[in-house]
Order: sequence, then structure tokens, then C-alpha cells
Amino acid sequence: MDPQALVDLFGLSTGEIERLVLIFSRLSGLFLSAPFFSRSIGPNRIKLLMVVTVTVVIFPLVSPWRGEGQGDILVMGYAAISEVIIGALFGMLVHWVLVAVQVAGAVMGFQMGLSMAMVMDPTSGMQEGVLSNIMYLTALMIFLAFNGHHLLLEGITRSFATLPLGGGIPHSEDLLRGGVEILVRMFKLALLVAAPVIGTTKLLYLGMGLINRASPQIQVFFVAMPLAQIMGFVVMGLTMTVFGQVMVAEFDAFISAALHVMGIGNR
Repeated sequence: MDPQALVDLFGLSTGEIERLVLIFSRLSGLFLSAPFFSRSIGPNRIKLLMVVTVTVVIFPLVSPWRGEGQGDILVMGYAAISEVIIGALFGMLVHWVLVAVQVAGAVMGFQMGLSMAMVMDPTSGMQEGVLSNIMYLTALMIFLAFNGHHLLLEGITRSFATLPLGGGIPHSEDLLRGGVEILVRMFKLALLVAAPVIGTTKLLYLGMGLINRASPQIQVFFVAMPLAQIMGFVVMGLTMTVFGQVMVAEFDAFISAALHVMGIGNR
């Protein structure tokens, strides 16, 4: 089919086609890095259809970009790359919440003696620790229940007003400062989530060390590992309600921080 005939069929000008491509580029970056959207769930054609659908819905809300209709390939290519980076940065900053949960799950698995227990995650195509995978999927379900995916789409839509198409990447100093702050918060969250299990297992190992000191003939290692796993799972079960509340608060904080980095402000 002749591309010009297709353009004439929908009544779009060359500039409007360029605007659609740039909107599609920013949304593609979001879908490459954001929670839930970046997971390999279902055929890629479905994900592509979702990006195209959101692009068409958002299109009437986006103002023309500064190079619209000029037909400059180099300017258009640079703008498209910048849009992909903007969308990917926004999604990545929010995705760090789930990365923190994965790190916490890895630390907890190490403390409980489950560091060698690996499972294939079909949504990422990689082998992950059992606890890391469980914690990640639990946090992802909380993210969906929290309507985080809707907030991401709302945020990327609002970003077209504060970061117009073709305007380039946000100011590097503000982006670096905001990224570092979110990165520090990510490690704090990982330590906070893993702290109950770490504290419990450390006390257990300390007690086992004292027992071994008093009675060297006791095979402490064979007793400590099952106890560490039992106590770890018990503590995880007791703190699951608190975990849900913490994750809701952290998702809200990370999304607000990502919006601030993008220059959108609080939602």
C-alpha cells in the first residue's frame, strides 16, 4: 500500500504523522522499563497494540512540536531517540521499587539458606531466587491493586505538557539529583523490607553459636538451617500486612518522585 494513500485515507498531514511517531516513541520507552508493562506477558503484538492504542488516544491532547512539518530526518531522528529515553527514564524510576523488593528477597533468601534455590521466571526469562520471585510478584500485584499502571499512563500523558515533544531530555543536574535520591530510597526500602528476617535469623545464629560454644558435639549447622527457614517464613507471614501498607506508601512516593524529576510536580 502506498504510504501517501494511507495518510490521505486518515486525513493526516505529514506533521501529524511525525507527532504520532514521537508520541509512540515516548510510550515505547515507558513500556520498555515500567513495572507490569515491561514484563514479557503475552505476545509482543498485544503489547504493540496497546502502545498504538494509547498513542491514538493521547494524540488529540498533545500540542504540535517545534519541528512539525519541516521534514528534517535528522531532527526527527534525534527527537524520537530523546522521546524513547524520556519514557524509559520515567518507567525505570518507578520500577526501582520492585528492584528494591527483589534485592530484599535475595538478602532474605541468603539469610534463610535459600540462596541456591532458583526458579525460572517466565515473565522475565531469567532464573531468580525463589524468595525474590515471590516478593516481586507480590509487590507487582499490590502495584496493580494500587492502580499504579493507571498512574503511570496519567503521568506520561501529563509529561507532554511539561516536556513538549522535541524538547530534549530534562535538565541533567535535576535528573541526576532526583535519580540519586530515588536510588538511595530504593536501598533503604530493600533494607526495611528485609530487616525483620535479617534480625530474626541473626539472633538465631547467635544463639546457635552460643550453643555450639557450650556443647561442641552438637551439629549446630544441621539444626540451624531448618530453623532459619521456618522462622523466616513465620516472620514473613506475620509482617505481610505491614509489607502491603509499606509498599502502597512507597509506590506513591516513588511515582511522585518520578513525576517531580520529569518536571510535572505532585499528582
